[in-house]
Amino acid sequence: MSSSVTTATTATAGTYRGICPICGKGCFVEAKITDNRPEWIKPLKGSPHPADCPRAGQAREYHDHPDRLKFPLKRVGRRGEGQWQRIGWEQALAEIAARLAAIRDRHGPEAVQTMGGSYKGAGDAACWRWSNLWGTPNMLHQGKNCGEAQFLAEWAVYGNISNPYGLPTPGLTRCMINWGANPAVAGGIKFVQRIAQMRAMGGKLIVIDPRRTEMVEQADLWLRLRPGTDGALAYAMLHVIIKEQLYDKAFVAKWCQGFEALTRVVERYTPEAVAEITWVPAGQIIEAARMYATNGPALIPFGLGVVELGKATTSAVFAICYLRAITGNLDVKGGQRLIDPPLQIRFREEMYWERLLDHPLRTRDNVGAQQWPIASVRGMQAFRAAMAAAEPLGPGAAIYMMCTAPQATWNAILDGEPYPIKALITQGGNALVALANSRRIYAALMSENLELSVNMDHWMTPGAQLADYVLPATDGLERPMLGGMWGLNNNYEAAPRIVQPLYERRDDYQLWRELGNRLGQQGYWPDTLEGWFDRLLEPSQVTHAQLSAREVPWLMGKSGQLRHEAKGFATASGKVELTSDLMAKLGYPAMPEYEEPAWSPVSAPELFKTFPLVLTSGGGSKWYYRSQQRHLEKMRKQHAYAEVTIHPQTAAALGISERQMVWVETPLGRVRQMAIFSDALHPQVVHADGSWWYPERRGEDPVLFGVWESNINAILPDDPTTADFAGDCNFRGSLCRLMPISAGQGEPGGSPALG
Repeated sequence: MSSSVTTATTATAGTYRGICPICGKGCFVEAKITDNRPEWIKPLKGSPHPADCPRAGQAREYHDHPDRLKFPLKRVGRRGEGQWQRIGWEQALAEIAARLAAIRDRHGPEAVQTMGGSYKGAGDAACWRWSNLWGTPNMLHQGKNCGEAQFLAEWAVYGNISNPYGLPTPGLTRCMINWGANPAVAGGIKFVQRIAQMRAMGGKLIVIDPRRTEMVEQADLWLRLRPGTDGALAYAMLHVIIKEQLYDKAFVAKWCQGFEALTRVVERYTPEAVAEITWVPAGQIIEAARMYATNGPALIPFGLGVVELGKATTSAVFAICYLRAITGNLDVKGGQRLIDPPLQIRFREEMYWERLLDHPLRTRDNVGAQQWPIASVRGMQAFRAAMAAAEPLGPGAAIYMMCTAPQATWNAILDGEPYPIKALITQGGNALVALANSRRIYAALMSENLELSVNMDHWMTPGAQLADYVLPATDGLERPMLGGMWGLNNNYEAAPRIVQPLYERRDDYQLWRELGNRLGQQGYWPDTLEGWFDRLLEPSQVTHAQLSAREVPWLMGKSGQLRHEAKGFATASGKVELTSDLMAKLGYPAMPEYEEPAWSPVSAPELFKTFPLVLTSGGGSKWYYRSQQRHLEKMRKQHAYAEVTIHPQTAAALGISERQMVWVETPLGRVRQMAIFSDALHPQVVHADGSWWYPERRGEDPVLFGVWESNINAILPDDPTTADFAGDCNFRGSLCRLMPISAGQGEPGGSPALG
């Protein structure tokens, strides 16, 4: 790292090492600060985690953008009317705490739902900590749809999760499958460089994706499958590996339970049969299976595209676990290493999950528990019992065992089933844009049944417009950082705040601390976020300030003995459970069958006649991180409107011209996006931008910053029949149709067109 960069927080002008404010991922920057303002911000040279994406170039504009929230606001008109009164923090916190106490007295602690959005490091962890101490099992984070199904499957099959960041080890990793992932956009330059180094040293790269992404240009093999058929493809690969005896016989014999059952399940998933389902030629399926099974150590990192398929996700995430295990690529160096739980910091103890499990006031499970028991108090208790011998403190990333299904939250608000949710506290979340079936979310946020709605964010979002209180949050420059605050691994990086918060912005931690201290949690919350970090870091005998000041400010986990060799796998049997005892205990099949997405050419053939295109959505953009950065002028110039990508042949048949505005329609309604041509997609597949809103539109209801105009999530389903085994939303593998819009009819800025 640059030795000229200072690390201590100070009002003196100088160049400092800190965290990029853009998205919350915690990438390092260096910034020249004068009078508490950054003159320039750029990626930190030599950092293992530099802010090197295109968005980071706009960090200075983001930090002090005129539209950033500056002061606490209280609603004085009806919800959505846009009438706000500026108030002080003390008034806001006192009123919110009083209303929460009244709700707890009348309805119990479970009547409070907390919800997060963009990663906020310690703010997320503080939210879950507060919820556990308060006694509500109703915690929802939009990260649920980014990985919960995959993590739950891994815990159920082999008792721990593999590193979700999944970088290959050049010279050791001999094969990697990018399955539903595009590291060129999501991972940054260093991810792509590591993959290129792996290939330069003889490693193979397989890309499985409906789109020809940037990674396809590097790939040895590309499987362009029909969106939503990932489970069938994985079972076909397992069929080939088992039939040709390419699996690791010694590992299977010693460490796997249920191999015979797996053999029976995959028997009918022949490459020829699955080719008709997936649209991938049988020869490519066979080649991929052989390439992966015979080039170990091999790696299948986490892929977002696999976990957003609704009911089709279930077989996909379990089958990928089976592939890793039976080929002997699980928990080996260069392959699918299992991550260490948080050992260097006191993270699990400080989260107080045990308090929630045995809380004196909690009498009910979360509102989604009956439909999706694996993501509930009951589910967490089952997991912890199964893991007890190997992991007596449970996993670090326990929030993934608890996230409430979004649709269950809206049902509890609107219908009071299975019991009422009366308060919603959201931090950094944009549910009206980011989750499925936006109109039902709108109804819940506007409902009189919801007695209290609080939103803490950087921006006035569509959802914040419907809140009762809106609170201004600090960004990465204005708050200290300790990475690893989701409990996903045993590596931690640290950085100080390098400017004092502008206006009246506060850390998310301060929201939860102040509410906690007003509501019976006195003594649990250090005065400052840095103080909490010091308490967390006590096992490492280093303070946050000391760690932040190091030349390389990281605590790195030690790579020693393979975890299963030391303790066995953290399951009830101590083995890889291809047939999962835990799943069966919770009422699920011990080994899932392949299911189509709820709306697909196979599962809904009559619907397919009316909506003859397969719709996938939500692929990453290098200009935006999820629903964020729409305020940044330079980013908007690169990608000004929501875009739907379509094959040129299909567009010609539909009479659509390139860059023409078109209706994208599903059975739930229609939105308009700009048509972009690409032969990277199958002619029957289209890709729609997800999570779109237009901050330049009017904020008041019904426009709500254009949330109904182009947001594809407004017309995607969220009912239980479409969800996976954890209750996750179905964003990919649906059906739609496209229709050209005549000149003037589809210009941005009009009223909602919901069909």
